Amino acid sequence: MKENNVLIPEIYASYPYDGKILEYYQGVFESVYIVLHPFYKGITLNLDQENDEFWFDDDQLRNGCKIVLWKDVIALTKFENYSQIHKAWNKLNSGEGNGIECSCISELAGLYEKTKIAIPDDSCGIISPFLSDAMLKSVKLLGYSKLWLVDEFSYQQPSLHDIDELLLTQQTHNCNYTEDHKLLFATHWDSHFSFLCSSKSNIDKILENYPFEGFFCTPKTEVYWGLHEI
Repeated sequence: MKENNVLIPEIYASYPYDGKILEYYQGVFESVYIVLHPFYKGITLNLDQENDEFWFDDDQLRNGCKIVLWKDVIALTKFENYSQIHKAWNKLNSGEGNGIECSCISELAGLYEKTKIAIPDDSCGIISPFLSDAMLKSVKLLGYSKLWLVDEFSYQQPSLHDIDELLLTQQTHNCNYTEDHKLLFATHWDSHFSFLCSSKSNIDKILENYPFEGFFCTPKTEVYWGLHEI
């Protein structure tokens, strides 16, 4: 929609850039689950080969790596919880996160060198390639056969796709929502998580079949949740 000649994405097809998450979706979605994008480790791929000029594509990563959960990273490092990882990430990427211990920042920065565990890519604003298949299947599980895909600003017209076709290509976009506007999964740009928005019962059903690592938002949960009380 347009307001004062400024294009404003519909709530059901967008995500907040800052502030309280449930407040943003109030009246549209009952519940929001933060889906953490997994770390990963090469099995048949040598991730040392990646650099600024060469990187593996999504199919290569899916076929040549295994995922590493955040809780497993916590067990292998000095991190104590999700929030510490999130704060260290923000500090490394943007300098935000005053007060975080230097040891946490160096722990994340040195993770690959110590363990060969790679940090999730946060540069494309779409769901992790390790989660796209399960996320698309979870939407289909609820009885949907089609999904709208659109960029985060709604600059382009949304495109409607058969989920079966998306499963073949593993295609997703910044914001992905159902025809009845009752489910959305969207990825916060430059972050390592996605918003899964729907009714509490729908999300519970999804998690029963696809237990994505993450947590439900409370009224206190903000977009930069590692910097605030969850």
